[in-house]
Amino acid sequence: MKVPEFIKKSSLHQFKIDKNTVEHIVDGSIVINSIELMLEILKKFPNDPELVRIYADLLLKNKMHDAAAKAYNRTAILFLDIDKMLPAIVAKISQWHIEMPSDQNVKAFLIELDSNNNKKLPIGHFLSKLTIHELKALCSLFENIRLPAKQVVKEIGDTEDHLFFIVSGRLKDSIYLTLQNQKKVFRKPTVELSENEFFGDIYPFNKEQRSQSYIETLEPTELVRIPKEKLMRICRKYPNIELGIIDLLNIRSISNQEGSPGTIRKQTRHKFSLMLELEIYPEHSPDEAIYLEGESEDISIGGMSIVIDSNKLNEPWNISSLNASASNAKIHVSVVTHTLLLKISGKVAWRRETTHNGTRALALGMQFDEMSPKIRGLLFALVNSLD
Repeated sequence: MKVPEFIKKSSLHQFKIDKNTVEHIVDGSIVINSIELMLEILKKFPNDPELVRIYADLLLKNKMHDAAAKAYNRTAILFLDIDKMLPAIVAKISQWHIEMPSDQNVKAFLIELDSNNNKKLPIGHFLSKLTIHELKALCSLFENIRLPAKQVVKEIGDTEDHLFFIVSGRLKDSIYLTLQNQKKVFRKPTVELSENEFFGDIYPFNKEQRSQSYIETLEPTELVRIPKEKLMRICRKYPNIELGIIDLLNIRSISNQEGSPGTIRKQTRHKFSLMLELEIYPEHSPDEAIYLEGESEDISIGGMSIVIDSNKLNEPWNISSLNASASNAKIHVSVVTHTLLLKISGKVAWRRETTHNGTRALALGMQFDEMSPKIRGLLFALVNSLD
């Protein structure tokens, strides 16, 4: 059994520094309390990001804030050099907690993330799509936790109130799913979760979800967790974060269904396919509305995705000119059914040219204006009836 060794300065000359020792320091079975000893270790292993991070933590513990910030910055650089995205982000956040970053600093880090190979991963793709202010807002919610092996993280029936990102380590996820329209439970073989993966069925935000998984650490593990309540608040301000979260959880949902005949884990995206009547008020001419039709794709607590086909446009409009005019535009949407007409206002949060049903199209992200509880309840009652 490994027992923590608290190494003091007096034992410097007795301490053998080799790779085996480094492994024990990194996994926490040897704890270094001497800054001088850590410097000696780093002389031999200067480019080990785990060691540099431990050194930064030690500096911070000793209230050497400026030196700690520099060490966290170096840690982030070293992790990015070996395509370790989440550990790099955690190190950066530690640095930013000591010294508030400028927008230029955040932009530089975003560029590093964007050029990193981890952009190919779902979580890397999500983070690389965030703006400076979105990344700062999201990272401000990160809660870093370290867990030993054999630690239960989540049990069947627990309230899903956090989104978890795996920084390092491995976990096992035993998934239990109810067969659709049957009172039977299907247990999927244990899934192993590792670095850069994520878990936590927190979406849709307006529904209380219960865990369908039993998740336990297989080895010492580091996680970042984000409280659902806090995430909901920033998604109201930054709907692009919410859209990214929906896509992340949708990927997780789909992967959990693969190879499981007859099983369903409910899609996290609220599909909401209806024809909509749109009024778009361009920023450059706010009194002159553009009237057209569009089709909803999905809806969330903060906004809606809308697609406009080129064949729905009349002269002088085309996809390119509408794309340009929709920048920062105000938008009013009328949802028309057999029983009601519901009007919703908001603004265009994002837009991109795409294809839809084989034709050129414009996809718009609408961020809702603040709604009364009655209107919001009516909207989601309609969504749930169509879901």
